[in-house]
Amino acid sequence: MKPTVADVPRLLTTTAELEELAASAVAAGRIALDTEFVWERTYRPMLGVVQIATDDTALVLDARALPSLEPLFPLLRDAAFPVVIHGGGQDLEIFAALMGEPIRGVFDTQVAAAFLGYGLQIGLSPLMERVMKVRIPKDQTYTDWTKRPLKPEQLVYAREDVVHLLPLYDQLRGDLERRGRLDWVHEEQRRFEDPERWEPVPDDECYTYVKGWQRHGARELAVLRALAAWRERAARRANIRPNFVTNDIVLVTLAGRPVESIEELRQVRGLSAGTVDRHGRSLLEALQEGITCPREAWPKAPDRVRREAAPSGLIALLRASVQAVAEEEEIAPEVIASARDLEALVAAATSRRKGEPPHMPLVEGWRGALVGKMLLGLARGELAVRYDPAKRAVVSEPVEVGAEPER
Repeated sequence: MKPTVADVPRLLTTTAELEELAASAVAAGRIALDTEFVWERTYRPMLGVVQIATDDTALVLDARALPSLEPLFPLLRDAAFPVVIHGGGQDLEIFAALMGEPIRGVFDTQVAAAFLGYGLQIGLSPLMERVMKVRIPKDQTYTDWTKRPLKPEQLVYAREDVVHLLPLYDQLRGDLERRGRLDWVHEEQRRFEDPERWEPVPDDECYTYVKGWQRHGARELAVLRALAAWRERAARRANIRPNFVTNDIVLVTLAGRPVESIEELRQVRGLSAGTVDRHGRSLLEALQEGITCPREAWPKAPDRVRREAAPSGLIALLRASVQAVAEEEEIAPEVIASARDLEALVAAATSRRKGEPPHMPLVEGWRGALVGKMLLGLARGELAVRYDPAKRAVVSEPVEVGAEPER
């Protein structure tokens, strides 16, 4: 069924309208924010629309028509001004690039939901159904938000993604406060405000994102660094994804077996004739740059020291302990600790003196209080865990020094 005129939200296309919205948002004291963009092939996401909701209204901004979104920036920089999003990592990345700094005051309802037992990355639609008993249609998910004019159905869809976020925020915030977890969520979401999180990777560091780069030595890495930087520049100029210039396998292969001519390039598996025609000369120049790089400027090869394997069963024991706590507290276990977190804790616990605690998120802040200290004690043999039938829970207890193990 097509939406009626009354259903279709207002589309803002002028700076004056945006300034009016920003002023009303400041007066309202908080906003919900979402974006719709296209990013299948372009180097950067192509922003189509931005949706803003206050407690009184929900509007759609035409990012293709507006010369700038700058009137919004002062309130997005204010850490005391709540900006509610859902699963908004890419939204935050887009605005960090536009503003030159991160949005402050972010509250991500997807993150909050994970602390209330709704799962690790629950979508907005199922979360709204479970918490607010509201169903959000998702029929315009793969529409092209850069084409104009926008259809009424698109505008209605865009509005629906933000109009319910503030009531959802109120509900989740209240639940978090009742369970004493609001500070946990704030601690977690402060990571969104770290400028380093959103800084673009320098061209000469892009090689560390090439799959398989660790297999090369320092000399080959000098070549790979030059190739990866060349690919990044070429992609940026053409406004396409780097892998559309050439894939990682080609870069890793050329770093290990460089070639010297266009004809040799044509024999490289994975390099199309069109790529060689367009980029052959500049690719050879990048190869030469890497080959002639002086030894003192070579990148440092990754350490090849083989780590000692974790004691048999220890990781499984820690994972089970995390799972038990997660079920008891109704928190997604992946929010508490990932497999990499557990491996890092075991490595630190088995290689450090007992009086020297490791510095890592798992043993600090809310994680440290909830499970980190227990996991560290288990890994060091200072604690034992057992199931307590009376409490119907897994509990940990100190291990008596010098006690003989049960047989």
